[in-house]
Amino acid sequence: MNFSEPQTLLGTLCALGSSLTWALGSSVYARQAGRVGAMEVNFSRAAIAAPMFFVAAMLSGGLASIRAVGLHNVGWLSVSVVCSYGLGDMLFYHAAMRLGTPTALAIGSIYPLWATLVGALTLGEHVGAQRVLGTLLCIAGVVWLVFLQAVARGDTAESQPSKLRWAGLVLALLTSLFWAGNTYSVRRGGIGLTPFVVNGFRYLLATTVLGTIWLLRRLKNPPRPSDPQLFASKPELIRFVPAVITEAFVGSSIFVYAMTHTDLSIAAPLAAMSPLFAVPIGIIVGGETLDIRRLLAIIVTVAGVVCLVTA
Repeated sequence: MNFSEPQTLLGTLCALGSSLTWALGSSVYARQAGRVGAMEVNFSRAAIAAPMFFVAAMLSGGLASIRAVGLHNVGWLSVSVVCSYGLGDMLFYHAAMRLGTPTALAIGSIYPLWATLVGALTLGEHVGAQRVLGTLLCIAGVVWLVFLQAVARGDTAESQPSKLRWAGLVLALLTSLFWAGNTYSVRRGGIGLTPFVVNGFRYLLATTVLGTIWLLRRLKNPPRPSDPQLFASKPELIRFVPAVITEAFVGSSIFVYAMTHTDLSIAAPLAAMSPLFAVPIGIIVGGETLDIRRLLAIIVTVAGVVCLVTA
């Protein structure tokens, strides 16, 4: 199979756009997960998005676009679901419990480095000095922004025993490998398919897996009347559904387009820029302030983006 898809400016912009949509949607997901649990939120997100993708696939390409899915695509896209919704996210949650969410996220955010490496080794992608510099600057800037956010919120893991911190470090590093595996698998499995078909299959599989786990948990521990509901009020539902449309439907569609139309050495780092977009969102919506350290971290990150876009 030929993996030499044309390098497109649209693919580069889509990678950045997917970071923006995740920054917008994740804030809504985080609030809901804090009330009812991450499993319930992820399952609801996948269940809402899956039928949207199949409807979009039928309207844009008809049955022919779905019939184009082969065993090769199914295999790689199944791996992507395992690497993201399955083992990757599960390891991240366990790492976050030991290190704190910001620290675990900062370590997990180095996954573009592994994606770039495997793209060069197995897909024949050319990675020059400018791309390497851009990737390293992007990763450094994102990690710096995440740590600054952790310090601002007082969310650190220094009180954790040393043994737990080391275990969290290993889990966070493994998370980065699985997240890199997700981008690589989408690249391999998405070639020749429309983003709607790719995500229709991924979200259908995710809905099945997460729904099964959710049902087994419910059977083992039946809900009580006092347990919090996923949508305790109509405003919560109104916030959640647009977030799913923005992040899961639009964001995942442009993410797949970016991974299949741009080298991983460019697409993966740009798709990991959500902490960068979270800064202006926090300033506008949450009233946060921009200090000199965050400004410097933003400059480092933007410099990396410029290196990648102009490579």
